Amino acid sequence: MPGPIAVYGATGYTGKLIVAELRRRGVEDVVLSGRRADALRAVAEDHGYDAAVVRAAAHDDPSALRAALDGCAAVIAAAGPFSAVGDGIAAAAAETGTHYVDTTGEQPFIRRVLDVHGPRAAENGAAMVSGMGFDYAPGEFLCTLACEGLGPLDELVLAYAMRGFGATRGTLKSALIMLGGDEVIWRDGAFREVGLRQPTGERFDFGPGFGEQRVTRYPCGEVVMVPRHVDVKTVRARITSATFAMHPKAAVAVPVIVPATALLMRTGLRGPLNRAIDRLPEGPPVDQRRSAAFTIVAEARPAGGGAPVRATLQGTDVYGLTAVTTVEGALRMADDGYDRVGGLAPGEAYDARSFLDMLGEHGVTYDAPAAPAAVA
Repeated sequence: MPGPIAVYGATGYTGKLIVAELRRRGVEDVVLSGRRADALRAVAEDHGYDAAVVRAAAHDDPSALRAALDGCAAVIAAAGPFSAVGDGIAAAAAETGTHYVDTTGEQPFIRRVLDVHGPRAAENGAAMVSGMGFDYAPGEFLCTLACEGLGPLDELVLAYAMRGFGATRGTLKSALIMLGGDEVIWRDGAFREVGLRQPTGERFDFGPGFGEQRVTRYPCGEVVMVPRHVDVKTVRARITSATFAMHPKAAVAVPVIVPATALLMRTGLRGPLNRAIDRLPEGPPVDQRRSAAFTIVAEARPAGGGAPVRATLQGTDVYGLTAVTTVEGALRMADDGYDRVGGLAPGEAYDARSFLDMLGEHGVTYDAPAAPAAVA
């Protein structure tokens, strides 16, 4: 590699998993960064790294952030909520020409990386991929394969189902931010901002494992990623109501829960809720984390009424998978042959099929159309 791989937010739940994955992959040249030098040194020691790899930098200290990235080939940003603390490290990466990936699941922040920080990164020879964890790289790769070779599409339907998922404190805080803000959808060839998330009352058939489930609208990152490189008129994103409600028995209450929570997040309630979240465990225990199962379905519907093309992906361990996808993404960027720049969707930044094939080593399976035959 031409320089170290930096991890910003290395002391958090996901950050520690990323550091462990770098060690597992045998990556010796790393930089661990975040607010607290003492906590960073403890993480370095726990994972067999020398304390010299620590470069403390607060999220709102631009000069310290740029210094932390000095000489680095790529940075993995894992400190959230990103809409509150993520811009500093993204701007530092763009300014220093450091390749960048992050773990955010926040749709508005993904748009900022693509549209605000991406152009500056391109000027400095760096690539930036936001939402490179479970949220939302596997789904974006799956959409890329489902749409490959089909030409213009009338619609792309993307649906998520999860079972046994336990959220970290960071995920819960990000969810509050998303509930309190506007959602962006892609409809009739244009981005549109919509207000309170009115659940749809739909049902979706996920196939083996989950079957037919009640689903609701989902402000996922693929909505703002896929239209960058796929000719699609409308993207429709859904998630099982049970996942959205965080408990299967609460699924039927989603039509009441979602609009009410969205309204409350526009009041002064978010602060007390964040403080309540801070008293929760940092994240799910290892056994629960590894047993959480998911299915993602992408269904592409060609323009003119052609037969729909369906692709599916299954796996477990959402947070463990995030460590794998972000580390793999950073290492691919750090390769001497990598030449892509600017704000990119995962399907633009990497070869989708080879990336998903690599995830097979980590329990991910997928079923997608074969690659279109090359034209002689």
